[in-house]
Amino acid sequence: MSDSVTLFCIPFAGGNAYSYRPLEQRMHKAIKVVPLEPPGRGRRSSENRVTGINEMALDLLAVIRPSLNRRYAFFGHSMGALLTYLITCQLVKEHLPLPSHLFISGKGPPQRISRESQWHTLPLDEFMLKLAELGGSPAAVLGDRELMAYFAPIIRDDMRAIAEYQHCRTQPLEIPITVMIGTAESTTKDEAAEWSDMTTSDCRVFQYKGGHFFLFDHIDDICSQIRSTLIDS
Repeated sequence: MSDSVTLFCIPFAGGNAYSYRPLEQRMHKAIKVVPLEPPGRGRRSSENRVTGINEMALDLLAVIRPSLNRRYAFFGHSMGALLTYLITCQLVKEHLPLPSHLFISGKGPPQRISRESQWHTLPLDEFMLKLAELGGSPAAVLGDRELMAYFAPIIRDDMRAIAEYQHCRTQPLEIPITVMIGTAESTTKDEAAEWSDMTTSDCRVFQYKGGHFFLFDHIDDICSQIRSTLIDS
């Protein structure tokens, strides 16, 4: 397909619009990357945080609602993958234009709660160690207690939102799904393949070498995958 397409990118726990800057910089010119962020972070830091995952999904849907009159797709990593699914289900419910594709990264299907989300109850020092092991957070941030005093509550709230999510089985989507996971993260390939239960369309699973934040080590490959799916096919 030669037409341009908008790729709405939804961040992981504690992330914001800037989290997808590397993806935005390397993406094919026919794909417009539009990073989203829930309130209370990044460019929306002056707004009150929304701490429920369903409320986050409704908030982000309100943000993109005026832009649904053109071809678009979603990319969501970790918490962003769950939000991608919930937003899409709400789009179906409201009979709104649907995305042409879902790119799910670093997350098993919605009925499987991420193991990492249980960390939200840990004491700060242990919590920081777990985040360091997980990757994705700059060492300079993790080593700065003042910065962590700001970021830790956001990450904890996001993890709590994931942990408290109660999945309600719905009709499968009619949208193709591409799932990407790291070879060394907690989500297994078999778990990732369970996303096929969420759609009546195609579901492909790709593994990349690395842990939960593998995507930052494979930006070019992931951009190529997205381009070939949205533009070349």
